[in-house]
Amino acid sequence: MNFLKNIDIKRVASHCLFWLSFMLLYLNGKSEDSGYYSFIFIYSFKIFAQAIAAYGLIYWIIPNLLNKKKHILFILASISWLYFVFAFLMTLKYYYLEPKFPGFFDDWLGHKMSIHERLTSFKLIFREFSFITYPIIIMGFVSFNRKQQRLLKLEEEKKSMELKVLKNQLNPHFLFNTLNNLYALTLKKDDKAPEIIAKLSEILDFVLYRCNDDFVCIKKEINLLENYISLEKLRYNENRLDISFTKDIHEDSKISPLILLSFLENAFKHGVVNETEKAVIQIDLQTKKQEIVFRIANTKPQNETGEKSDKSKIGLENVRKQLNLLYPNKHQLEIEETQTKFKIELCLNL
Repeated sequence: MNFLKNIDIKRVASHCLFWLSFMLLYLNGKSEDSGYYSFIFIYSFKIFAQAIAAYGLIYWIIPNLLNKKKHILFILASISWLYFVFAFLMTLKYYYLEPKFPGFFDDWLGHKMSIHERLTSFKLIFREFSFITYPIIIMGFVSFNRKQQRLLKLEEEKKSMELKVLKNQLNPHFLFNTLNNLYALTLKKDDKAPEIIAKLSEILDFVLYRCNDDFVCIKKEINLLENYISLEKLRYNENRLDISFTKDIHEDSKISPLILLSFLENAFKHGVVNETEKAVIQIDLQTKKQEIVFRIANTKPQNETGEKSDKSKIGLENVRKQLNLLYPNKHQLEIEETQTKFKIELCLNL
């Protein structure tokens, strides 16, 4: 009973339909002198031999030899297996089918040969090998195509999972920094706190609900950047921050969400937070035909000492990984760092 439960009825039915189609194909080429009963009976055995050859090769020899790169053994085993099926079919014809239907094989190649002559006739072997193997070629092609489709599906699922992991790493990183800003103002009972909460609510709405897709409209990403800038401007006065955001948008392009926000968040974290003097951030975004160009530059605090920790680089590292997944060979990311400035230029080919 357990064996019957494990049978894939749909798969079995598709295989039966495959072999039935060959019977219909052979019937289409049946001569007028052949009776339907004798023709179907004889070709049922021939299709059975083809099925033995096909399943032996595809489900036994190929997985155990070819897939394990045992090429010589695979060639020898394939030829041996096909010859075995050929010998089986010749023996069946000689001892059973021809005596039962003597008139059917009158014009058949090798009809007057002995069984030994049939099993050693190169011409007969070549003809029967051709007959036996062409369903195998079709099955092999179908099997290969299905395998490729499964591999593509697994690759897409893997890619989707990797992107979800990266976004889950990125979003809490951004939210943690933003909530720290809010916490500092609430401690001071600053009147700007309600406005920050409103801006943060808009950002959370985008991050949690509107960026689940791999790509979003560029205008939505711009709106997210502007909300973030507005939120940060409430924290820093004009003496501490000089920020400019220029846009030249000609097309309603699509972009992976949070990519640009990561660069902006990085500029504030490492260009403004520790700056005792006036920090400067310059942002430029352009969309051309099938291209998005984003540039951002920020001044570096001169009072910082030591290298950045690994945690401080998590945002940029995640962006690199996302770019490699979403824009493989279709992006250029250039990062330039000097003693006074940190510049990033991203070009996306859509």
